[in-house]
Amino acid sequence: MEKSFFIDLGQKIIDNTTYAEFILKNENGEVKKLLYQFDPYFYVSCMPKEKSTLEKLAVKSKTGEIITPKKVEFVQKEVEGTIKTIAKISCNTPLDVPLLRDLIPYPCLESAILYVKRIMLDFGIKPFSILSYTCEGNFIKKINKISESGSIPLSFLSFDIETYNPFGAPRPEKDPVIMISYCTSKNSGVLTYSKKTKKKFVESFENESGIIKKLCEIISKTNPDIIFAYNSSNFDIPYLLERSGILKIDFELGRWDSDFKKIKKGLTSGIPLNGRIHLDLYPMARFLGLIGILKSKKYTLEAVYNELGSDKKKMIERLDIWKMWDENDIEDLCQYSLMDAKTTYELGEIMLPLFLELSKLTGLSLFETSLSTTGQMVEFLLMRESVKQNIIIPSRPKDSTISQRLSNPIEGAFVKIPNPGIYENIVVMDFRGLYPSIIISYNIDPHTLTESKIDSHHSPAGWNFRKSPTGLIPSVLKTLVTERAKLKKELKMEKNTEKYKSIEAKSQSYKIISNSFYGYLGYARSRWYSRKCAESVTAWGRAHIQKTIENAEKAGFIVLYGDTDSVFLLQEKKSKKEVMEFLKSINKDLPEEMELELEGFFPSGVFVGKKSEEKGAKKKYALLAEDGLIKIRGFELVRRDWSNIAKKTQRRVLEIILKEKDKEKAAKVVKDTITELKTGKVVLSDLAIYTQISKDPKKYDLISPEISAARKAIEKGVPIPKGSLISYVITKKGKTISEKAELTQFAKDYDADYYINNQVLPSVMKILKELGFSHEDLKFGGKQTGLGGFL
Repeated sequence: MEKSFFIDLGQKIIDNTTYAEFILKNENGEVKKLLYQFDPYFYVSCMPKEKSTLEKLAVKSKTGEIITPKKVEFVQKEVEGTIKTIAKISCNTPLDVPLLRDLIPYPCLESAILYVKRIMLDFGIKPFSILSYTCEGNFIKKINKISESGSIPLSFLSFDIETYNPFGAPRPEKDPVIMISYCTSKNSGVLTYSKKTKKKFVESFENESGIIKKLCEIISKTNPDIIFAYNSSNFDIPYLLERSGILKIDFELGRWDSDFKKIKKGLTSGIPLNGRIHLDLYPMARFLGLIGILKSKKYTLEAVYNELGSDKKKMIERLDIWKMWDENDIEDLCQYSLMDAKTTYELGEIMLPLFLELSKLTGLSLFETSLSTTGQMVEFLLMRESVKQNIIIPSRPKDSTISQRLSNPIEGAFVKIPNPGIYENIVVMDFRGLYPSIIISYNIDPHTLTESKIDSHHSPAGWNFRKSPTGLIPSVLKTLVTERAKLKKELKMEKNTEKYKSIEAKSQSYKIISNSFYGYLGYARSRWYSRKCAESVTAWGRAHIQKTIENAEKAGFIVLYGDTDSVFLLQEKKSKKEVMEFLKSINKDLPEEMELELEGFFPSGVFVGKKSEEKGAKKKYALLAEDGLIKIRGFELVRRDWSNIAKKTQRRVLEIILKEKDKEKAAKVVKDTITELKTGKVVLSDLAIYTQISKDPKKYDLISPEISAARKAIEKGVPIPKGSLISYVITKKGKTISEKAELTQFAKDYDADYYINNQVLPSVMKILKELGFSHEDLKFGGKQTGLGGFL
């Protein structure tokens, strides 16, 4: 019997028989590919008397072959909450499944699950688990045991390319790859050609073909398990492939021949490599941004590394690369290229632990995990648990069903709007994991819904959920929440040890997936979509937060603000002991899985109003904590569609108001910023406004500033495909704002009045008007009126 770490899975058809192609790595570091014969199959919801009819099914394939079932048997499965006897139809190849399915007049189940995923689901195989198996030659005869224990030794390599780009955007059909940098745990270097340099880490070749061949050779010799790169699925690999084709040379990054076929996961795409794991860090960075771990609103390698990495990255303007090459000034370019590979390697090491834990938790391959949304991860985890519990996996909804779901949105959370102003001594409390705890407490699941009110939970939305047995979704969530609680205890014990980071990554993965279940229940494309479940979750959420507010007011607190899972109380004369007693009284009446926690005591806070309204804005506040840190929600400084000059000014104003309580100093910050803008002292990078282009810039009817800037850049040869994140500056040239917009790299000046009136002042006026300042006071230094006391 042999043991190996499971790396990845493919499929192979030999003589009309389908084999799972296991990629395994043993403890000696040897990677091999073994075959295991396994028939694809699907289910049919019909009576056992239909067996002979199913066995006689036959259809001609496009190649003229007659396709028939390989085997028909009847099994017991849970279907939509009821145990049923249904048919299981085994086939010779995965391509046979849809052909036979389309002949059957009965409901077909689990007929669109990919073959490799079917293997992982049925055997309970997770990435990097240990397989014990009996083998004959290259064939696995029996899988004896699967263990999740053990730590796999993985090796990494990163690479990056630099291209000749005289027209801004490189053209793969004409512009060569002039440098390739790489980095491993042992060495790093730069490959280039036809140029002389004194750098010892640079290896020169006669031509472009030489450096591409050398990259393939280095990868083959170092034999990494994982290849890190940045935006490689959209740029580096497609570019190298096209250049290799033009140069008529072989190009391979996998352990075995790869077809480099791009696969799509929703709006994200990636390129798998045969025998290695390709991790494009760009979609991984975007994922971290979406869940709030990464604060940067730009997803360039430089921006992401400067937030997560250990040093600041040296940058060279992309438009200058071709000039440096033509002028034979490549010393800095070589250093820059090497830094690209090194920073990519370091970022890969930083990001890998979390994605590794997400992969192990959900069962998706590491490659797929790097491209997936939280909803896709939740879905595969539920699919895995369904198979384990002998439950049929629901089908994906049809387009018509999705459209109907989208047209009928679910009512959201309760919000008590705060009155705008500056307040002292604020207490913030929030429910720990509100929506997951509600799902667990009230056994919310599509298959626990019942018409009976007996022995059931009745939701404020009007639906009933059986108290027992526990549904699939609450049972999975309960496990996640329980395990995370254990991990949090471990974190306290392992602080300042080597284990801490790995435990932290695991804990974070459990938190991310747990918090995604409610969204998945209400997601229109979800297999487990249930409007009744989703609206019951939010209805219970509203009920609990409103009840907490009522109790707080009965206890003598002034409730400043309430939103979804949080309440903000004014402490006033109440002691911290009284606050904690109130908290204890609330928790005493909550279901066991629910808990209201103290987030903290905040000496001061600012809540701003909406435009032309007296009521405050939802989630737009800043709080000063007792340790001096400032918690900010909803202000422009956390959004990418505001310039850095507006964000910096706003942050400084908030800091002065909350910490120093000096209104004149806060106003002076704004006045000084306006003076700097008027005198042309602000650098263009501080004026850049970032936005994402959601479709082809040429297809927009309304020409907004960002679209105008994008179209001008396209005319200059810069490609801006759908989904691009661009930065632009409002310049002096042009009559309208849109006409004045230019990509930051092309901007030569800026329109000071635009930034004063549309960026800086709007970012601070909602704050400073609470102190009695007007636009005129700040713009022209006029006398302030009606200031009164500060607080």
